[in-house]
Amino acid sequence: MAPPPVGAGDCLHPGLAEPRTKEDWFSYVFYEPPSRPLLPPYEVYLAMDEDDAERRRLNRSRNRYHSALVLAWTPAVRHFETEITELLAANEMAPPGARLGLLIDGPPTVGKSTLVKMIARKFEQELREDFPERFAPDRLGDYVPVVYISLTDQVTPKQISLAIARYLNVPTSGTKDTIDDRVLTALTACGTQLIIFDDLHFLDCSFKEGRASNDHIKFLANHAPCTIIGTGADLENSPLLSEGGPAVPRRRSGRTRTPPPAAVGDVRTQTAGRFSRQELAPFSLDSDDGILQWVGVIRSLERSLALYRHEEESLTRRHWRYLHERTDGSIAGLHALIRRSAVRAVQQGTEAITREVMDSIVLSYAHERAYAKVTELKTRQKAREAKQKQGGQRAAADGSV
Repeated sequence: MAPPPVGAGDCLHPGLAEPRTKEDWFSYVFYEPPSRPLLPPYEVYLAMDEDDAERRRLNRSRNRYHSALVLAWTPAVRHFETEITELLAANEMAPPGARLGLLIDGPPTVGKSTLVKMIARKFEQELREDFPERFAPDRLGDYVPVVYISLTDQVTPKQISLAIARYLNVPTSGTKDTIDDRVLTALTACGTQLIIFDDLHFLDCSFKEGRASNDHIKFLANHAPCTIIGTGADLENSPLLSEGGPAVPRRRSGRTRTPPPAAVGDVRTQTAGRFSRQELAPFSLDSDDGILQWVGVIRSLERSLALYRHEEESLTRRHWRYLHERTDGSIAGLHALIRRSAVRAVQQGTEAITREVMDSIVLSYAHERAYAKVTELKTRQKAREAKQKQGGQRAAADGSV
């Protein structure tokens, strides 16, 4: 079935909602963000009256363009693209039984959901290029290589099956076993290769419903010939990998975190035995490589701005550390700050993202709290340094007397 046409010209609903059906996913796969608007000379723009319809249309098109600034393919995205692509290849013709899976763990706002959707979108786009016959409109049945399911709080096994059924347009009447059979049949008939379960932290295995839902995902892994990728916040400290038992002690070791030897015996569960776990962490400035990666993301966003008076690479050269402090190294926070600042620069007529403009933006509560701690520490440090300087000056004055 051909996906519905979606593009920049769809003015009523130019954005995309979280996919809940295969049609929603097809829209995401084919979605083209608004193109960069063609700006007239600045003198011509200034000559336009503020109430002029042409000026309003131009500013509105710039706002739409800035709101759709895309995420960069950072080293972390490329790392997980390699991991997922290798898993898909290793699982493609595997014998019956549970395929290898991957859990992408990490704190909120580091881009886990966006990352996995970007990779899955590229995977399907490449399939469409390499095997166009699979997507032919006259093909008997749909080819749906990717299923994306965003879990909800206290999700039950039947709700998981219903979500997949709705995604694939499978009838949802009947008992759970009936729906499960339809779902498994549809996944095979649709040639589904990748199932993504987003927000796995909602599977609270310390409760009966969570353990049952966890078991249901293992059931799908056993009987659906698909690769399952899960994302979630702080999965290592959740009962997911221990399936209701004690959580594994936390220990950081770069992108991935490995349980200490003493805890290995505590996680001999089917989930822990079938899924590898890797962490997507916020950007860090504790190494030259980390700084270069962060600066590279800022540069890619800054070069996309459609503003008249923005100084080229001013954010990249002068404000990269401030941007990290302001967003706590969060890619979602960085995008939110730059998008909001670009819109404000257009609305207020500054036509540039400056420190003053960025300071006027209020980000999420979590980001604002983290930044408040940073500024408080800086204030204390400056106070200590001033006190030490004054003490040194008094000592020097006493010595001279």
